[in-house]
Amino acid sequence: MKIKLNHLKNITSILLFSIFILGSPSILAQNKNEEVKLNIQLRPRAEFRNGLFTPILKGQKPAAFVAQRSRIGLIYSKNQKLKIGLSTQVVTTWGNDPQVQTTANDISLYEAWAQFYFNPYWSVKVGRQILSYDDQRILGALDWNNAGRKHDAILLGFDKNKFEANAAFAFNQNAEKVTNTYFNNSLSQPYKAMQFLWMKYKFTNALSISALALDLNMQNRIDSSVSNLQTLGGNIYYKKDKLNITGTYYYQTGRNPVNNSSYIKTNAWMTAVKAVYDFNQKIGLGIGSDYLSGKDMNSTSSKITYFNPLYGTHHKFYGFMDYFYVSSTHDNVGLWDSYLNVNLNASQKLDWQIALHHFESAARVINYTGGKASSALGNEADITFGFKVMDNVKIAGGYSQMFTDPSMKYVKNISANQSMKSLQNWIWISININPDILIYKSK
Repeated sequence: MKIKLNHLKNITSILLFSIFILGSPSILAQNKNEEVKLNIQLRPRAEFRNGLFTPILKGQKPAAFVAQRSRIGLIYSKNQKLKIGLSTQVVTTWGNDPQVQTTANDISLYEAWAQFYFNPYWSVKVGRQILSYDDQRILGALDWNNAGRKHDAILLGFDKNKFEANAAFAFNQNAEKVTNTYFNNSLSQPYKAMQFLWMKYKFTNALSISALALDLNMQNRIDSSVSNLQTLGGNIYYKKDKLNITGTYYYQTGRNPVNNSSYIKTNAWMTAVKAVYDFNQKIGLGIGSDYLSGKDMNSTSSKITYFNPLYGTHHKFYGFMDYFYVSSTHDNVGLWDSYLNVNLNASQKLDWQIALHHFESAARVINYTGGKASSALGNEADITFGFKVMDNVKIAGGYSQMFTDPSMKYVKNISANQSMKSLQNWIWISININPDILIYKSK
């Protein structure tokens, strides 16, 4: 929900008033087992973009800027039976507002939810909330993005012993209406309605599995018909001693929207496997491969065979330069990503990671003359670090470089008369200041 800047004073006043009321010992002293926490986050991030999302072309100049996420949130809990969360955020770029503000800017209500516990096992959570499950491949918080990702939903939860389950329900509209329930997803959430069931069972301390059944309802802009897309699958986890293995499989069926005007029968899938071995507390090695089905560039089939990872945190998986499934398409040819990670904990305060990716298409690539091209798209190297300055303050940064193959031009729809720069790279550095402040806790 977007709110103009001239309402910021009112929102801030409400939040501060809530903090004052809930944090007042004279008011809360009459109640037992109550707690109020305030969370503040300031996260400026400087970036140098020379080929992020898609190759930069000769004649184009790189971009540089500093963006910042500023959040303030409040959590209230009582008797382990009620929790309420409220947070607002402002996402800005340094310098985009004049010193004397005369025009409206936007802030957003990031979270606003209440969670009720019927007993130690059952709960219901209602309102604007984060939906993040497993490794965030299909449903994720998208914390890397300054705006993050949230949903308006009802979430029913069950957690007992070795079994955990969540069921969610969402129904979206662009505004309060008198007639008609048509929903334009280009203006708001990307679906009209959503339902899912997620379950996880822990067999032993080393072995567990999870399963997800997700149904999305989307509305056609031409005739207002509604179609359904189902995503079914899950994960298997094995972790013992120094070895950690994860296996993933998802299948998509139903009908998928194309340009929000027609719905096409879908038959797509993805699978992934990852193994991490920690030699000691300082050095760890990870190796893995992700395969997401695609569609041949010269295919005449009306069926959708390319997998859509939906609302996951894609930045986490397919290379930090985000060439795939984030902000730039790659002609629906799918992806085969094989990678190697080296994790280095230099000290208690400093850690490093080096990641190498090899990207190939999962379907046929066609060159400018209509012939078959190589499936190899390129290689990426990512180097990142994190340094803990003090409690609740951390500096992070990284350098990434993409080594493109000729087929990258074809899948990125770069014309034959355009040339990519020889150097495609991205540099970033960020500081995250994120304290949790205990305002009140009853005795």
